[in-house]
Amino acid sequence: MPRAAGLLGWLLLMATALADGYLWLSGAGASPANLYRYNLRTGQIDRIVSPADSPSVLPSEDYNHLAYDGTYLYIGAYDQLLLAKAHPYTGDILQVGAYQNCECFLGGRNLRDGAFGRGMLWRATPQRVYPAFGLVLAHDSEGELLEAYYASGAGIEVANVIGLEWVGANLYGTTRVGFLRLLPMEAQPFYEFIEYALQGVPQSHTLGGLALDASTGRLYLATASPSEAALWQLQVDDMNATANATLVARLTDVGYPVGLSPTALGWVPAQAGDVNGDGCVDDSDLLMVLFAFGQTGSHLLEDLNEDGVVDDGDLLLVLFNFGNGC
Repeated sequence: MPRAAGLLGWLLLMATALADGYLWLSGAGASPANLYRYNLRTGQIDRIVSPADSPSVLPSEDYNHLAYDGTYLYIGAYDQLLLAKAHPYTGDILQVGAYQNCECFLGGRNLRDGAFGRGMLWRATPQRVYPAFGLVLAHDSEGELLEAYYASGAGIEVANVIGLEWVGANLYGTTRVGFLRLLPMEAQPFYEFIEYALQGVPQSHTLGGLALDASTGRLYLATASPSEAALWQLQVDDMNATANATLVARLTDVGYPVGLSPTALGWVPAQAGDVNGDGCVDDSDLLMVLFAFGQTGSHLLEDLNEDGVVDDGDLLLVLFNFGNGC
């Protein structure tokens, strides 16, 4: 009995520790645009989705938003009031709706990165012309506008936010060249902001989307230059208003096209034991481990526990989690 309990405890620990997750990236600049899924465990782009393939979605050069509320991945577009609910793992469009804003809103602003926080869907809406000032909107899951905040204070032209993410009680944003902390004011439609010193990202890169891995607390940033796109992990120091970036991957080396911009970034948790990343631990995952059994190497898809070999440990993870997410 103690041995069985020990095995169960080990499996529970592994199931929790290895749920690395996925980062969905926008691909601004293509016509129509695609969405790209980066697998944090394998370090590869492992899924490409074209929202325009859905009959109810109009073509766009930037599908973005990419907020996850625990049930759906929300997809929008920079030039539309689109608010689509998608399967968080496959990216398949499940329901198509719209923000309940006036179409005239799109005349002067784009819609970019999104976040889920305080029970609402948040969206960065940068102004198209410069000098510009930022605007952040919060909606419910059906697109009804609940809150709106304009940039306030000296130097508001630097607060034209593109990327957006909640980390605990803090709301962070990116502009094309800077990293900010946004401070929404109570009972007033304004946000103040603090500029942070961002270190580690090449000056040739334009900043894009932000995403929080809620399982580890890691904050990710996507950037791009004319020759590459990259993914970074940020270490944020609020006391000193600094953010240090460490390179995670050159995305254009692992399947993300050169010339596109990841203006939005969204994290989805992995399902422990889910080899093929469809969110359901089933026969296909079991077969993948069995067919790869004995293989060795780094970043193997079937090596769920990341010990460099596909073996009993990986098989047990599938069996223990069998049926989850289905």
